[in-house]
Amino acid sequence: MSNVFIISHNYKDILSVSREEDQFVSWFSCSESGIGNSGGIRSARYLNIRADLPAYIVMITRNINHRWYNPWEDTIDYSSGSIFYWGDAKHHEKTSYDGFRGNRHLKNVWEKVLENRRSEIPPILHFSKVKSGLVKFNGLCVLTNLELTWFEDQGKPVKNYRCELSILDEEEVDVAWLHQRVKCEDLKTLNETAPRVWQDYIRGNTRKLDVWSRSIRSRDEQLPPEMSREAQLLSQLSELTPTQFEAVVVELFRNLPHVHHKITRTRPTADGGFDFFGQFAIPYPIHYELEFLGEAKKFARNNPVQPKHVSRLVARLGRGQFGIFVTTSYYTPQTQKEVLQDDYPVRLFSGSDIVNILRELRLTEQDGIKAEWLQAVLKKM
Repeated sequence: MSNVFIISHNYKDILSVSREEDQFVSWFSCSESGIGNSGGIRSARYLNIRADLPAYIVMITRNINHRWYNPWEDTIDYSSGSIFYWGDAKHHEKTSYDGFRGNRHLKNVWEKVLENRRSEIPPILHFSKVKSGLVKFNGLCVLTNLELTWFEDQGKPVKNYRCELSILDEEEVDVAWLHQRVKCEDLKTLNETAPRVWQDYIRGNTRKLDVWSRSIRSRDEQLPPEMSREAQLLSQLSELTPTQFEAVVVELFRNLPHVHHKITRTRPTADGGFDFFGQFAIPYPIHYELEFLGEAKKFARNNPVQPKHVSRLVARLGRGQFGIFVTTSYYTPQTQKEVLQDDYPVRLFSGSDIVNILRELRLTEQDGIKAEWLQAVLKKM
């Protein structure tokens, strides 16, 4: 019976090819090819083909503290079917950003993407480290963007790649397919046994994960693990007053890139049932503005948002307006079901979503939210 990786399922990673209970390194092992047991970007080589790309790539995001400091923080966003992943460059006096093995793979794959040579591109499997000895499969992915940017590694500026991965609409990946790629003897037959979603990608049709099938998110999907660095960010926000938290949320939305918008915070004394309002503009060539009302509520981690909280915002929406509800906590399944089933034009942002926005805007540091930015926001109130 073939081994299969299924989205959101956990697998034992005990760093052993020979032990039967291992469901990670040993599953990838095929003759003299495999992914090894260290590194965030790993790859398996072809056994019978000389190529400048590997047979497939495995990327791992660590969600737990590790004894080796990692300055790069990745983002997994199932709502958009996207993963934002940093390359493996670190501050090094003699090695540049493209001298690291993982970054070389990213660069070579991106060149094939730009040349539209999709049949030669290796599939990417993304996992996250749930805890020591356990990984979670996040999906079969393809590289859709690669940018070179700066980041700060322990106070030192470092160039590194940041890639955007699209999660394909495929619930499971048969390891036998990966082994077939490793043992393939001719590039012309490389993709004969590939799943349909991968064959569609080769033909130019990238079918991303169906977000509606995952619309009801669990508590764990909406909140970072307790005692994690991400949870500490939310704890820092919880120490703010309600009006300070509203100001921070408004400033975060103002700073979002690639979106034209106008956002205004309401007066605390008479907000009319909402905390901020504004417009998002879809840029050229559409030129269309969307009005919205928003609420920002600082709830404790164990105090979820109930239907009655969202209903208050929905009742204030006018024709053509949509709502934004932001909380440091999470939403009950019933709250999410009512928004979906009643077709409410409301987007729900949980604690993990706030963390992802802070990361995307590079507003985090080792000790929490960047102090200089936070002080500037509160000073403007």
